Amino acid sequence: MPNYSPNMRNYNRCQPHAPTPPVAIPCTCSHNDVLEGLALAMAYVPWQEWSVPYDLNKGLQRGTIWKDLDKPFTGKGDCRS
Repeated sequence: MPNYSPNMRNYNRCQPHAPTPPVAIPCTCSHNDVLEGLALAMAYVPWQEWSVPYDLNKGLQRGTIWKDLDKPFTGKGDCRS
């Protein structure tokens, strides 16, 4: 390939350069996380006793087939006054 050799000098100059990664800027803010070091969650789940389930229509209407889990929704949270 006689015509290819003279073009090799310019070949590397025509290639696009790889993008450089952005420089990381260190955080200067102070972190006062009161939950740092605590476990994410610990749950207490009591063993559910078997009971007679609701019939299918009532279970679908109430959102559960178990009477013990049928809790009314009042629309209020515990933290609201």
